[in-house]
Amino acid sequence: MKPFRTFIFFTAVLLLLFIVALLIPEQGVGITGDLRLSFLSVSGQFREDSLISENKAEQLMAASTVTDDPEADPETDLFSPQDTFGQLTRTAIVPANADSLQLSVYRLQFSEANPVLLGSFFKKLDGLRKGKVRRSRILHFGDSQIENDRMTALVRYRLQQHFGGSGTGLVPAIPLYSGNMAYEQDQEGEWGRYTFFGKRDSTIRHNSYGVMGAFASVPTVEDAGWPYLYFRFNTFRRTGQFNRIRIFLHSYVEEASLVFQVNDTITDTLKHLADGFSVVDYRHHSRVKELKVHMGLPEGGRIYGISFESEGGLQVDNIAMRGGSGLIFSKMNRRQQQSMMEALSPGLIMLQYGGNVVPYINPDFYRRAFKRELQFFKEICPGVPVIVIGPSDMSIKENGVFKTYPNIEPIRDALQRAALESGFAFWDLYEAMGGNNSMPSFVQADPPLASTDYVHFTPLGVNLVAEMFYNALILEYNNHSFEDVSQ
Repeated sequence: MKPFRTFIFFTAVLLLLFIVALLIPEQGVGITGDLRLSFLSVSGQFREDSLISENKAEQLMAASTVTDDPEADPETDLFSPQDTFGQLTRTAIVPANADSLQLSVYRLQFSEANPVLLGSFFKKLDGLRKGKVRRSRILHFGDSQIENDRMTALVRYRLQQHFGGSGTGLVPAIPLYSGNMAYEQDQEGEWGRYTFFGKRDSTIRHNSYGVMGAFASVPTVEDAGWPYLYFRFNTFRRTGQFNRIRIFLHSYVEEASLVFQVNDTITDTLKHLADGFSVVDYRHHSRVKELKVHMGLPEGGRIYGISFESEGGLQVDNIAMRGGSGLIFSKMNRRQQQSMMEALSPGLIMLQYGGNVVPYINPDFYRRAFKRELQFFKEICPGVPVIVIGPSDMSIKENGVFKTYPNIEPIRDALQRAALESGFAFWDLYEAMGGNNSMPSFVQADPPLASTDYVHFTPLGVNLVAEMFYNALILEYNNHSFEDVSQ
């Protein structure tokens, strides 16, 4: 066939398909049984994603001063601008910003049965400010939305500015990802990393993974030398400054030893460590730029986490579980988790899950299953309040247009019900960012606030939603009547 005739043929076919697409309704035409013939919506091919959602992202950014650096100092804060740690009085703690800023805060939701849930934690924060409480801690669990200190970092920095404290808190010995702003990490020896979430290694016969749901296997001592972990810290950042190191480990035999080498100088050797679970607590009162921890575990062992923290103030731990649904805690070794929790002594627990179950889990099943996990936290951390943070908006492409996953709101509702029925708190990230079809406005914002997978936020976007949560938490703190807290 000659080229011209070929061109005419294909043009005619395309024109015919275009006409058919115009005539066939958007929902398609039933052929037989479940078989349905449908075409991409013609109008949908010429619609911008931003046109089908409110421009919520630009509105939120206009009221915010965040950057892609979570440790950038904010120009606005629900604390009084003159408030700094160590110079505060109780009367100064009032919402000091414009009424419009407070009205823009998407509030935490509380169970009717427990409206002062956070009272015990707020009392600890108030004690930190007044120097009456030495330290407290927040454990922030979540899925890939918080991975690599995302979201946690800004909340940590803002809280530590007002209540004291420094350091990253709890980190894995062998990370899954790199690029932490506080430190660089490396190791010597044949280390392994095992997780209870995601794809589990079938050769691991126990279920002792610690509260992070993961552990690093410590190599045995070889003739060539002890295996070690190496860290190089960015001491210009608040998260890179600390004077206390705690290592949560399990040795398979007695007589384990750890050697701490700080800034090329061996500073301490801890010997005769017991077998089983233990917590090594090491203090160093000058600035740590480089750290090597040499591991003398004769038969190897496990490290459940390392905490870089200050002597006093507030610690905020980022515990990310890529692909996690938040349903593993009650399945891991209870005694070991309880021992680790007792050592950490959290004042608040935050659980941020839901996104990974949206495409495939029944919401009612998820509500019941998640409620069991909340009951587990009640039992191993009695009296510790929990805030459940719901999933963000997520988009799926239908007929050329990105729309909210149909199961987002039912999963959000399942988490909300589980939290409130358990007497805990809930923060609705989905509604806070704009609700239905808000993700496209985040993707198409300039600069972008979410990636083109229409699921994950960019560094700027995640700091924006982290600030929204921080403002919600601090607004409750500012409005709290401390006389309501029992002594």
